[in-house]
Amino acid sequence: MSIFIDRSGSRFLLTAGEMSYAFEVQENSRLIHLYWGAKLDRADDLPSAADLQWHRHYSDRQQKASLQEYPAFYGEYYHECAIKAEYADGVRATKFRFAGSRVQKKFDHELLEITLEEESHPLTVRLFYRVWPELELIDRWSEITNHAETPVALENFASAAWQLPAAPNLWRLTHLSGHWGKEATIERIPVSTGKFTMESRTGLSGPFAVPYFALDEGNADELSGELFFGALHWSGNWKITVERDPYDHTAVTGGIHDFDNRLILKPQESFTTPVFSGGWSPAGFSGASRVLHHYQMRHVLPPVIAARPMPVIFNSWGCINVHVNEENILRAAKLANRIGAELFVIDDGWQHALGDWFPDPVKFPNGLKPVIELVRSLGMEFGLWVEIESYELASDLYKAHPEWAMRYPGREPFTRYRSDVDRTSVMLNFARRDVTEHIYQQLHKLVAETGIKYLKLDMNCFVSSPGWGDLPPEQQGRIWIDYVHNLHWIFERLSADFPELLMENCSSGASRADLAMTRFFGRMNRSDNQDALDMLKLHEGFTMVNPPRMAGGACHISDSMYHVNHRRTPLQFQAFCGMLGSLACGKDLTHCTEAELTEIRRYTDLYKKLRHITNFGDLYRLASHREHPWAIYEYVAQDRSEAVVFLLGGSMQFADAIPPVKLAGLKPDALYEITCYGEKAPEDDSVRQFRYPPITGRGAANVGLQAELYGDFDCRIFHLKEVNA
Repeated sequence: MSIFIDRSGSRFLLTAGEMSYAFEVQENSRLIHLYWGAKLDRADDLPSAADLQWHRHYSDRQQKASLQEYPAFYGEYYHECAIKAEYADGVRATKFRFAGSRVQKKFDHELLEITLEEESHPLTVRLFYRVWPELELIDRWSEITNHAETPVALENFASAAWQLPAAPNLWRLTHLSGHWGKEATIERIPVSTGKFTMESRTGLSGPFAVPYFALDEGNADELSGELFFGALHWSGNWKITVERDPYDHTAVTGGIHDFDNRLILKPQESFTTPVFSGGWSPAGFSGASRVLHHYQMRHVLPPVIAARPMPVIFNSWGCINVHVNEENILRAAKLANRIGAELFVIDDGWQHALGDWFPDPVKFPNGLKPVIELVRSLGMEFGLWVEIESYELASDLYKAHPEWAMRYPGREPFTRYRSDVDRTSVMLNFARRDVTEHIYQQLHKLVAETGIKYLKLDMNCFVSSPGWGDLPPEQQGRIWIDYVHNLHWIFERLSADFPELLMENCSSGASRADLAMTRFFGRMNRSDNQDALDMLKLHEGFTMVNPPRMAGGACHISDSMYHVNHRRTPLQFQAFCGMLGSLACGKDLTHCTEAELTEIRRYTDLYKKLRHITNFGDLYRLASHREHPWAIYEYVAQDRSEAVVFLLGGSMQFADAIPPVKLAGLKPDALYEITCYGEKAPEDDSVRQFRYPPITGRGAANVGLQAELYGDFDCRIFHLKEVNA
């Protein structure tokens, strides 16, 4: 049983995997947090709220206010609120009392529902706790309902507040910052007295921050140490605050951003906040990541997509850009087949215009049919790129519906000109359901008529004029929320209509690298920057939250990233780095020699040989390129019978040696044979194989593998396979 409630109905102990979480109803009907950490078997082992004293001058009243499961603005509570409301009578304080609980047993989880009622106004909040019995993770969210005959204004409406246990040391916060081309950069800072805010105000969930946090006592590393972490499932403006009060108590509160977002609840209206997942790991940062990876693979990703290996993709962007046409695409498709591509994708440029999602009649006078027929005759599937949230001034859609542009009342819409593609566009107002209905119908028709198996969503702008024409001022704030709900609605419908359709969340996750998008998108562009050396750090931050198999993009094997750092890297290094995720090629194959085409084919064949491990195995980040001239990533099959280890060098100097590579996750007593790819490989055989002496799992963990790297961009792949497995 994952959810235990004592006989009085006032104590709740939730157990998820090896983690427990607990709270109780106090005499004053407040819901007070008690515990979060390693598994407890008995509710009697829980402390009482009176036992949880951080400081002897921390009054009982202040402590109970600070330890609320869902803190509301009232009385002596001066910290970040989960909810702050203004009622029609002018009262701005909210005091809840416990009104009951209910447990529902589902197929793969249990759901606890707690009902709170405001003492003086007909407002209720239902708190939800979804407990996954096999994972150290709980999903939390809330539903706020106005039962009055007058509106209620919500100024804060967080999904959850996570109360951290008392710690002898200062908490250390790990968060992910960045910008275009440098997404999910790992940052670690001590949590001092005060409030630290992670947020997005772009209208998207990124790219300057990721809705994720991790807290440890400063002693956790990749493989060991206790860690508390969480991720918010929201694709628009969000806010997560980490606050330490003067008495050393720390709390994390998160949800939809309250910036420019006063939410008016009409009479009898309810609002449901997004899920905020929280977890615990005793196995360091890699351990926390594996919890999130398992969670997404089992419970978040579309089931059909999660069960399939990621295909080798050829994408036209890196070599043809927007200058696609029937002739050069047909030529590229034949060459893509030669290098072992399984999915052929036409990127930007095939469409009539942004907003008009049908083939450009000049570039494709016969439509896409000849291209699709050739691609399928070669044994590949076919995919297309779209950017649906903008439409060009030159498009048929803009000419028919200029009122669909996002704009402030009485103002012209904000235009964006992209010189690289000679395109002027404005944002569509996705807060309007008629707009999203139209876009959904276009996409549904496109997928149904072409039979494509892959749809790539791009997003190249931020929300700049969050207005809705002549909508009343009190409703303008909802545009941020309705926009996201409608965007999700489109892809929820498409996922249901076409369950085998693989969709990619492009442009560093369309600047939305959040778990809400992962419900529909099985592949994510880790970054538009696919410089192979930069990937070593990008992949580390990306996999803090996301399964490595989702790390996509168009140009892993490609020279098109030269402009980022003016750096050229060898094919082998590009390919090995690309195999960390979902391998793609964007190289101009028409300019490749026969030897280069043969070499690329060896890499795609190797990826296919290993992807049952890299796509479905457990990830251990053994060495960071932030700390060494190399990076080491290990993938271990779920049954621990195989492992793949990537040793990827940046720039070796002074003939420095690499310490033995000590592996994790293997069966201690099993014997593994080892094949090494890439070692001292001559130019005509870039994935030459070398056999190493067999080693036991215990030996691999304690003695390690001996390996050497030389110069710049040298790399190895070790494939370990259990003997007689």
